[in-house]
Amino acid sequence: MVETFGDDPAAAASAQVFVMETALRRHAQTLDDIRLRALSVMLLSWESPAGHRFRTYLAERCAELSRAVDLLGSAAEELAGYRRFLTEAELLDRLAGA
Repeated sequence: MVETFGDDPAAAASAQVFVMETALRRHAQTLDDIRLRALSVMLLSWESPAGHRFRTYLAERCAELSRAVDLLGSAAEELAGYRRFLTEAELLDRLAGA
């Protein structure tokens, strides 16, 4: 859900983008925490063939989680750049209207 900030939707654009950026970073951190827990399970000794397959499975999932974390981080960085442009545009708009 995107919050609204006051009556002027244009003035709220950078704040709304910040909310989305923050949510992406939070999701990336949550996925990275899950990845780290899975990695710790992989460090346990697994002597059976089923255990070996499970470790292989966990390694694949950890790689996928790592890619997802990277993609979410990249998306958050792109939003941060967009937010900087919006903030500048909002400032220029306020100065022009003053």
